[in-house]
Amino acid sequence: MIVASQAPEAGVVAYDKRTGDVKWKTPSLGYVGYVSPNIVKVDGKDHLVMVTPSTNPFQRSSPDENKRGKFIGFDPLTGEQLWEYDNWNCHISVAPAIDAGENRVLVVGGYELGATMVKIEKKDGKYFATEIFTTEEFGDQTKPPLLHNGHFYAQYGTNNRRDGLVCMNMDGEIMWKTKRDPGFNKGSMILADGLILATDGEKSLYLIEPDPTEFMPLASAELLGEGGDSSGIAGRIGGRTQNWAPIALSDGKLLIRDHSQMICVKVAK
Repeated sequence: MIVASQAPEAGVVAYDKRTGDVKWKTPSLGYVGYVSPNIVKVDGKDHLVMVTPSTNPFQRSSPDENKRGKFIGFDPLTGEQLWEYDNWNCHISVAPAIDAGENRVLVVGGYELGATMVKIEKKDGKYFATEIFTTEEFGDQTKPPLLHNGHFYAQYGTNNRRDGLVCMNMDGEIMWKTKRDPGFNKGSMILADGLILATDGEKSLYLIEPDPTEFMPLASAELLGEGGDSSGIAGRIGGRTQNWAPIALSDGKLLIRDHSQMICVKVAK
């Protein structure tokens, strides 16, 4: 079991799942974010990737402080650091890194700061991370994108940006955006039987065929209504109909939760 403790003396910690004994731990990795570590494949081997945020412009210890965040690859069995990319610009990182195939790693962020893809290569016995592209036209404030048939799908709704559901290819080229028609804002998505089930962050659930040529909705239903509290920061950035929580599918039944309720919907035939 591997946990991102993000403590002053323990950045990532691996525990024996049977006894709770610490197997290994890293030192502090930098600024604290919300990211969970994730496994990607590099040359067929597991690499544990952790993402750290850049300097929060609202929490600088000095006016000149401006440090970039990192993607760091570890051996999941020993905790040995294998590689590092140190130019990630996102001061509140939430989504974990995802395996983009062929030794590539994609990390997305919100707050209008986009996405970065790197490629991991081994030279003279050491691993190196090389940036393939960075774009501000694709991202996700709270969750990792979905990868299907060589294209990524994500909800790029931030505090100030409403690009909706966005499709991007492996080269960082944007294929399409729904923007506000329909709008998708910090909802949750899963891939099931080659189709996307997506909440829009507000009231509706969509069934979507992933297609890089255009947005292809197959069905939709308004399932969640007004609820929760519109006061405070949550109300200012999302209102009273936030279904930002991850959705879960089991045996044809989908669980959806907002601020005030959780419902179960049958989505299988």
